[in-house]
Amino acid sequence: FVAGVAAARLFILVAMVDAETRGPVLADSRLLALREDGGPFPLRYGCVLGYALYAALLFAATTLIGKFYYFFHNGGMLPVMLLVLLGAAIGKDPLTVWVFRSKPLLVLGRISYMQYLMQHVLQGWIRQNFGWKDSGAIQAGFVPCLLLFSYCCQRWVEKPYTEYQRWKQEKKIKGVDDRAIEWLEARFAKGGAWSFFAR
Repeated sequence: FVAGVAAARLFILVAMVDAETRGPVLADSRLLALREDGGPFPLRYGCVLGYALYAALLFAATTLIGKFYYFFHNGGMLPVMLLVLLGAAIGKDPLTVWVFRSKPLLVLGRISYMQYLMQHVLQGWIRQNFGWKDSGAIQAGFVPCLLLFSYCCQRWVEKPYTEYQRWKQEKKIKGVDDRAIEWLEARFAKGGAWSFFAR
């Protein structure tokens, strides 16, 4: 958590400028913009440098892992991950431009949360209907099935519901779901049934 806060602060200080004055970011800056040059060289190419450093450390760690396990486990990889994160955030890195912005990876990014939500649901269904431990083919087919199932859920459930929520917000319309939440809050919040759990 602390590393994430520090990474965000570092990103703001070295890769952004005040959008109005084009000067450095100050406490009273209202709008921020990316620096036109993208920031310092190590951050502009942070993904390439970070993954190269990660590969070198991984190669070296295969022989040294016993001695330095706790160092890498307890934060020794933070500088490498920081380079990758900031390089991707700045967006000038060739790896970011040519690989991470490709159509397949954008689709994988869009469905990643649905994959996270549906992996146990799908695995449970497969285990119940086809077995799991007995068949390597079923286990091998799990990942493609998960990707397809996640894509379908994102495309035909999540996306239409998100668009419906945005439409309601723009038109300032209360839907059935909003009214149900209001009804539940009126009945159970502030001294109602939910107060039992607040103890």
